[in-house]
Amino acid sequence: MTMPQKKTLRSKLLRGSLFGICLVIPVWSVVTRVVPRNAAPPFINSVGVQLPPDAAPPEAQVLRTLQQNYKYMDQSVTGYSNVYGTYLLAEPLVRMDRDFNLLPAAATHWQVSDDGLTWYFYLRPELIFTDGRPVTGHDYVGTFRIWADPKTGYDFEWYYHAIKNWQAVVSGKIPVQDLGIRAIDDHTLAISTERPAPYLPALLNFSQLTPVHAIEKYGSAWSTRPETSISSGPFMLESWDKANQVVLVANPHYRGPAKPFLEKLVANLYVPSAPPPFLAAYQNNEVDYIQLTFQAQLSRIKTDPVLWEQLNTFADFMTYYLTMDTYSPPFDDLRVRQAFSHAIDREALVKSALREVGVPAYTMLQSGFPGAMPDVLASIQRYDPDLARQRLAEAGFPDGKGFPKLDLWLRNTFTSPTKMAAEAIQAMLKQTLNIDIGVSNMGIKLFTDALNKHEIAIALVPYRYDYIDAGNLLDVWRSHGRHAWHNDQFEDLVLNANLLMGDEAGRLARYQEAERILVSDVGGIFLWHELVNEMWKPYVRGAALEPNRLNFRAWRGDGKHLLTPTLYITREKVDQAR
Repeated sequence: MTMPQKKTLRSKLLRGSLFGICLVIPVWSVVTRVVPRNAAPPFINSVGVQLPPDAAPPEAQVLRTLQQNYKYMDQSVTGYSNVYGTYLLAEPLVRMDRDFNLLPAAATHWQVSDDGLTWYFYLRPELIFTDGRPVTGHDYVGTFRIWADPKTGYDFEWYYHAIKNWQAVVSGKIPVQDLGIRAIDDHTLAISTERPAPYLPALLNFSQLTPVHAIEKYGSAWSTRPETSISSGPFMLESWDKANQVVLVANPHYRGPAKPFLEKLVANLYVPSAPPPFLAAYQNNEVDYIQLTFQAQLSRIKTDPVLWEQLNTFADFMTYYLTMDTYSPPFDDLRVRQAFSHAIDREALVKSALREVGVPAYTMLQSGFPGAMPDVLASIQRYDPDLARQRLAEAGFPDGKGFPKLDLWLRNTFTSPTKMAAEAIQAMLKQTLNIDIGVSNMGIKLFTDALNKHEIAIALVPYRYDYIDAGNLLDVWRSHGRHAWHNDQFEDLVLNANLLMGDEAGRLARYQEAERILVSDVGGIFLWHELVNEMWKPYVRGAALEPNRLNFRAWRGDGKHLLTPTLYITREKVDQAR
């Protein structure tokens, strides 16, 4: 493929179409290449999996990466600061494939009660921990209880608020035994919700099992050593040299549906304050995968035909936008919000400050996300300086006269492209509207507290999805949250869609109408979606790295879709070594 052809393909990868979460149960799929007739037969790896025809022998099935160092490998402590591999050691109830369809994991199937308030998950009877103990529904009950226990102080507990009595348990008002999760028997788990929650199975992509019996036996250090680490997932811990390296190996005790092709995962750890030379490590064949954020490096890579072919770029499901206090002047006037939305040239932003790391956004939902309509809604907040000046004048501020002096708040962003983008927005507002907006960097706590209390006039913030459902990105705009914006019709549509069971098309239609209102009423000014730039060695292949049904790559890292078991190393690596 030539560089112009690849650019055309990559532009296609950034465009999506509508699709929905479904309970279709596809199998892991891998696209392979034709193997010569004289090639050796496919290999069988150490966990009994037949490797693809073009795969290297098992001893070469090692994936090497650079990963940020964290203190914990224990979900019961934190959902944010876990070291690499935490989510690969534990089996969730469900997984997702590269098309974002739900797959069975610990649960073979699931169903919901007639009233929509209780989900039943039917577990595989053959699952065991690495210590030989059977995995049962009681283990999942124990997992959720330890996460909800106020004594634990779990920092990701907010994610599970849909579960019945969750918030009351977390706040200490009722005991953990009253949590809406129970084991009907060893292999049937019942999860009750406060109200119908059609998105619950998608949410439970984050339901990795915490081995409570390991905590009881070994204490808080259970996850720190291979001798005490207990796994239920496709990999297990071989070694963890703090601040240096984590090594995972295929788990021979794993009996779930996601047995890996890879034999070993080697993660060399680093701290953000002293990042390693990512590109140099990649070019020296020290690692097989890197993620790049430096724009100068990306510009250089795109002049190198070899490196360019190995670059994988996709728009992550993350949106940067301006949020405004629409309850107070001047942003209580829709015309002011419209003026701001039309004054910002997003195309210019991504060609300058956000070069290689952003694509223009005109909506909250990104291309490829369920219910996304970026092409349909793009004109509503389009760049139109004449219309921007007209709207501002209609609001009583002709040529910016009389407009109050405001500061655009940033959250602890001092040197990144985000800060440069904020300064570019500042300049655009001055040039188009003749108004002066300052840029203020604030500490995370001060920023977050003020945002939640609706004390910020205007701020630049990002939001990244937690699970694949339109409600996840739109519910955050309901007035119970951090945004000082309210629209009755929007609230009704989102709440109705959140509760609608058995009609996925109807849910998406409601979310789409809700987003149209959000964009039209300028609840937020949508600016850009973050671009992720990764490099994969040509000999790393697998379902996660193949274009999905929307013609873009689904890889989002191990913390989200857990697609690492689909990856493998081809013979190309062995041939290179020779």
